[in-house]
Amino acid sequence: MPRSHGDDAPAAYLAEGTWPDGRLRDDAPVSAVYAQAFTRRLRDAIGEMGLNPFAVERVTGVGRRTVERTLKGLVLPDFGAIARLETGLGADLWPRREHSGKHTGK
Repeated sequence: MPRSHGDDAPAAYLAEGTWPDGRLRDDAPVSAVYAQAFTRRLRDAIGEMGLNPFAVERVTGVGRRTVERTLKGLVLPDFGAIARLETGLGADLWPRREHSGKHTGK
């Protein structure tokens, strides 16, 4: 699936470390900044609930492969999946602008 503005997968913008906790490159697009914050929140919510990707799929209706690929930084889910994840997990996952950190990339 093509990405907005030709952005690469979110994890492709890591300067160092591992996804989603590593440092992003200075030229990372805002989509990677938001994807990183979203992935951290998703990982933490799943961990707090003691779920695996199969259980997340049952609870939210979002496919386990989408969940796994999101956690690896390969994709950023669409708005429908984000809404189902937030509702099913009962968690605020989408980062708000003031919480996503400074960004100077594209």
